[in-house]
Amino acid sequence: MINTGGVINPGTTPAENASEALAVAALDVFLAEVRRRAAEMEAEPFKRRVAGLVGDPVRDPGPDRDGRFGWDLPFTDGRVVRLLMPGVRVEVLRDDITASAPCLYVNGTAWWWTSAVGMVAAEGLVLGLG
Repeated sequence: MINTGGVINPGTTPAENASEALAVAALDVFLAEVRRRAAEMEAEPFKRRVAGLVGDPVRDPGPDRDGRFGWDLPFTDGRVVRLLMPGVRVEVLRDDITASAPCLYVNGTAWWWTSAVGMVAAEGLVLGLG
């Protein structure tokens, strides 16, 4: 067994006083930011979109944990991105730049808000011409 000295990764501790209603509100803001960022990424030279978000997120309570609520984000090519959204106010997720801000999980990896937006926006984007 490896002794980590009790180190906990910042942002991955349980979200206190979390609620699904707050996660839903944050999800709406998150997806709007993902779509804006995706459009910016598509405008960059030598990148093209081969798949994009389609339809509505699908709630999946199976992966819920630590005050984070699960959704599957469907893409046009049939892929699904798994998102765990903390059930806290969007301002805490988006505007808190301290290490204590709760992370979102994208496909099992913890990211703070801005990086999570970028990760989802980059899904289905490839390098290449045409």
